[in-house]
Amino acid sequence: MKYYFIINPKSGKIDKSRIEKNIREACIVREIPYEIIYTSRKGEAKKMASQIPDEECVIFSVGGDGSLNEVLNGIVGSKNKILGNIPTGSGNDFDKTLRNFESGIHYIDLGKINSHYFINLACVGLDADVANNVSVIRNKKWVPVSQRYNVSLVYTYFKYKFKKLTISMGETTVSNYCTIFAVCNGQYYGGGFRIAPHAILDDGMFDIYVVEKMSKIKILPVLLKLIRGKHENDKAIKKYKDSKITVDCEEPYTFNVDGEMLTSKHFELEIDKRAVQVFNDRLFINEILEK
Repeated sequence: MKYYFIINPKSGKIDKSRIEKNIREACIVREIPYEIIYTSRKGEAKKMASQIPDEECVIFSVGGDGSLNEVLNGIVGSKNKILGNIPTGSGNDFDKTLRNFESGIHYIDLGKINSHYFINLACVGLDADVANNVSVIRNKKWVPVSQRYNVSLVYTYFKYKFKKLTISMGETTVSNYCTIFAVCNGQYYGGGFRIAPHAILDDGMFDIYVVEKMSKIKILPVLLKLIRGKHENDKAIKKYKDSKITVDCEEPYTFNVDGEMLTSKHFELEIDKRAVQVFNDRLFINEILEK
């Protein structure tokens, strides 16, 4: 079986020469044929992954959650291509859930929002604006990579405009201005916030969190509970489980989808059960990440 490594050289923690060296050594000692491919622009990883021959292989995203999402959307639907992840981004949230699985290859669920697949989480509201505004903060060279999300959180908190959403899940409808709306397949987002501590990657269900509009002063305690993972019993946070959701908006809003952005006035989200094979050999992954 051949391994392909699609590397995003602009990923937050990437050291090209070290990563290449570690890939070569890890593959050679295992006698695994491999190929290293570099992306040069946003969106290219999806095209590269789709053009790899549809035969049994592992296609690794070497980058952050956004790069992983691109590679995922390039291989989804293939019965032979296995998704791998070498987490070198600033957040690496999907990996935080995956590492709790046993070593091996696992079938896991995917989410789909409109025609776009996601493996970890889709959200709109304050949390999504924070993630989306990281791209603004990234241009501030004085902000350390490790602090981009925190700086974006402060920046977004003062500029945030509440989103009017009509959310339909089975027999439940929520229609109100919202602070947070998160649809979770994985457990973490925002560089390590454990938004959905009970989410399971292969149970065929989303864990869904809704925080309706509140004063900005009251938002702060909720955010602090979220950061500490103590939010599950907060009365302001409503939790649901479902496999299919529709969201209608009064104006176009932007979902953050595994670090990518999707803008529309109408969104349809659903679970695609056991839709992708995911590689999880932690020894191999850690060898490549070694300094």
